[in-house]
Amino acid sequence: MKPKSNYTRVMAGFYIFLCLIASMIVGELIYFLAIVPLVPKQTWLPLMNVAWVYLVVAICYKLTRRYTKWWKKLENK
Repeated sequence: MKPKSNYTRVMAGFYIFLCLIASMIVGELIYFLAIVPLVPKQTWLPLMNVAWVYLVVAICYKLTRRYTKWWKKLENK
């Protein structure tokens, strides 16, 4: 017998959004505390910021998709 999930599609979407926001906050803290002081030129910071945000979002997507059932709940129609 399969265990039933006790959350709806709306809650799964909320959990994904909450996970994304939390990972962005942690990622930006790491970025501003560790990476920004190491960069000598200020011209590279916008490019590095865009790359860092993309990396954090990609990691969040991969980990959320692999270790949670939220994506499966949203994909079911």
